[in-house]
Parts: sequence; structure tokens; C-alpha cells
Amino acid sequence: MTTLKSLSFHPVVSEWFSESFGEPTDVQLQAWSAAMDGRHTLIAAPTGSGKTLAALLPCLDKLVRAKLEKSDEAGAAAGWHPGVRILYITPLRALNNDILHHVARFTEELDGRAARSGRPWPGVRCAVRTGDTSSAARASMLKRPPDVLVTTPESLYILLTSQKGSAMLGTVRHVIVDEIHDMAADKRGSHLTLSLERLEWVCRRPVQRIGVSATQKALGTSRPISGRLGAFRRAGRHGTPARLFSACGNRCRERDGKGAERIRNDARPEQSRIVPRASVAPAA
Repeated sequence: MTTLKSLSFHPVVSEWFSESFGEPTDVQLQAWSAAMDGRHTLIAAPTGSGKTLAALLPCLDKLVRAKLEKSDEAGAAAGWHPGVRILYITPLRALNNDILHHVARFTEELDGRAARSGRPWPGVRCAVRTGDTSSAARASMLKRPPDVLVTTPESLYILLTSQKGSAMLGTVRHVIVDEIHDMAADKRGSHLTLSLERLEWVCRRPVQRIGVSATQKALGTSRPISGRLGAFRRAGRHGTPARLFSACGNRCRERDGKGAERIRNDARPEQSRIVPRASVAPAA
């Protein structure tokens, strides 16, 4: 059985979560297990189940560990190449400041927990980029990129069309798409899919994709959403079949690169089953 301790988060991360929130929800445990393995992950759960941290915490943990590996004895990230590592995409500009507020609060509390414990901690910087971002803030962001960038699909597209913007995003390792059901079946979702493929080309390596949705119906009609996350690519440019893990309460669905679907029920293991798929829909 998956527990917070078994997932081997950084001590500061696990201690902070336990102090702040107590026990994780079932959705968080399922999502963390999949995301920590590097799988594309779809999180579909009701509001209040901790979806934001379910998507964000494994990415923050990997970011911090990577920065610590590059740190010198004094704790400064001397060998760290600046650039965005976590890209958080929301469909509405109104959501961006809320998400930034949450992320900033999480990172500040993590900084405080690390200081109290006396453990080395590199810190995490975050910023938002939308059409409302001032020119001064945009220029500052390009010179000193944040570790976590919150943006919209349209702003992502604009960043990818510029040389400096592409350079800033060339270090991205994780992409979180919030409210993914809102864009799954329309032209805006198709446009975002192309931007995500272009982002992966800019990064020259696979980028983990995590989708977040509070709409439960999305799991039942998840082919468009799966395509946005790259779940149906049989073998991408790097030759590794993509996998999608979707978590919802005690039940979760997992698809492999050939389209087969495994439905697991942790509450009733005897109801777990594998459902073959006759065809798949490749991502753009």
C-alpha cells in the first residue's frame, strides 16, 4: 500500500506536508506514485481533494533534489543552469494569480521548514506570465528565469515563438495543465497540444505532462484529454511508449502505449481488470 513515507520525498517536503495537511488523500497518494515514476498523469477528483498538491508536490521534490545535486558545500546552486523547470498552465488568466499565490505560499513554508530543520535547501522561485504582465517583469524574467512559471496557453505560444522565450523554457521538465477538461475537445486544446509538442522539441527531451480536472465525467470520455497529455503516442521521438495514469477516489485507470486500459480498484481489488483497446488516437 502506498504511503507518504514509502514515496521517499525529500525530508523537508514530507515533514512540511505532514505538519501542514496531516495525512494525504487517496487521490494524492495515487497521483504521487504515478508522477514520481515519471508517467504522464491525469488527476480527476472533486474540489477539496488536494489536486493542486497532487500534481505539484512530486515536481517540486524533483526540482529541489536536482538543485541540491548541483549545490556546493555552502548550499549555493553554483552548478545550476537557470531556467524554468515546472510549467503550470491554466486556461484563464484569472486563475493564474490564485495558483501563483498558492505556489508561492507552499515554497515559502518549505523554506521556513528547511530553516528550522537546518537542512541544506536551495529555495524555489516562481512567477506568472500572462498578457497582463508588465514589460519590466517580462524582461526581468528572461534575465533571471523562475523555477516555476504559471502561464496560459496563449502566453506559452508567444514565449515559444521568441528566441529568448524558447531559451527560458528549454529547461522545462514538468508541465501541469489545470482544468484540462475546459480545453480537451475544442480548438484551443488542439492549439495547446501543438505548443506542448513544440515545447518538447525545444527541450530536446521528454517532458512529463500532468493534467488536472475536477470534472468527473472527463474520465469516462478521456480520449481527447489523453491525447493532450500524449498518452496515446505508441513510441515518440525518443522511442519510449507513453503511459497515462488517471486517479479518481479509490479507482484509477492506467493506459499503456498500445491503448490497453487497466482499471484498478484499491477498495475492492477483485474488481480490478484490464480492458483492451481496438484503436488509439495519436497525439498531434
